Amino acid sequence: MTSNTGLAAFGFLLAGRGFVVEHNEATTLFAEASHRAVLRPILSGRDLVTRPVIEQHVVDFGLRTLEDAAHFPVLLNLLRDRVFPERESNGDRGRRERWWLFGRTNIALRNALEGLSRYMVTVETAKHRFFQWLVTDVAVEHGVTCIAIDSAYSLGVLSSSTHSEWSLAAGGKLEDRPRYNKTLCFDPFPFPDPTPALRHRIAALAERLDAHRKEAIARDERVTMTGMYNVVEKLRAGTPLTLKERAIHEVAACGILRDIHDELDALVAEAYGWPWPLSRDEILERLVALHDERVAEERAGRVRWLRPEYQIPRFGASAGTTVPTLDLPDITAVLTAPTAAVRTTWPASAVEQLTAVKQLAARLGPSPDALTAAFVGADSALVRRHLDTLVMMGEV
Repeated sequence: MTSNTGLAAFGFLLAGRGFVVEHNEATTLFAEASHRAVLRPILSGRDLVTRPVIEQHVVDFGLRTLEDAAHFPVLLNLLRDRVFPERESNGDRGRRERWWLFGRTNIALRNALEGLSRYMVTVETAKHRFFQWLVTDVAVEHGVTCIAIDSAYSLGVLSSSTHSEWSLAAGGKLEDRPRYNKTLCFDPFPFPDPTPALRHRIAALAERLDAHRKEAIARDERVTMTGMYNVVEKLRAGTPLTLKERAIHEVAACGILRDIHDELDALVAEAYGWPWPLSRDEILERLVALHDERVAEERAGRVRWLRPEYQIPRFGASAGTTVPTLDLPDITAVLTAPTAAVRTTWPASAVEQLTAVKQLAARLGPSPDALTAAFVGADSALVRRHLDTLVMMGEV
């Protein structure tokens, strides 16, 4: 949706490990005060799902020309020794000629983070879906999704099971690990719009969530982000803990972490005006319906911007003209094309209906009558509404 435009992006694609500087060498380089302008901490996806502790730095010349980079001769010489030999024979002309810069400059991300003191990150492919704060001085690598919002309320919504169910359905998997596709998981996700008082409660609990995890990581080197959420998963399932998990449970207070998430889930549901708890299918049906409502709102000129002060000057002129695609492949049935003798049963859930209409429209064309006739038990008005949504989204 337009409301979420321009806030999510991948981390930095270095295209050369020579940009990375280990902790001891970085300490030496920081003896030159000017180096702090371009030598910044960096975390990988692996760091974020284990222990997000700074152990490496990266030489980041940003968008500087070679002439500007030469004002940092020691660091430029370091890249000439470690990056240039590999880039010299690179088939990509841009990377070959701009060897002192990252493989991708990430202009959109840099612009979105300007003026913020912190931002949210989540690892693209991971067993557990969680979001955490990083200060903007810290860079992350390409396998990490960055969300340029500093609102604790937004962290709370994204950390809820409501968003987790949406992202699991929309993002797909790599082997057995869920993937977070920002185009499908974040851009079309409809945030709730609660009262200021409820926003404040969600924000306060989100800050508590982030602090609890950071304190547990700092308390004991055995504690990892994945380790904590493995324990929480077993506590929810009533599965016995191993000795190692029992130790993590005790030192990281994983029972309290579970309680924080439970409370957060209930508050976010309240923000949507929903009862709680809800099943996975009920959550997804409600989110798809809300998404459709927001798309209609935006086409009518009302956009619920997440960061209006940043987004409106950049994207406001095109508000309502472009809507990110919506596709929830994980929860849809595989449908076969109807023939004269075979008709498809109309799915029960809104998510499955939307996907079924999209798939059959690709074969039969965007005719409401033809699509209605292809289903057993379909309501023509509902088919038409789903088709209109797909057309507005550019899916049909």
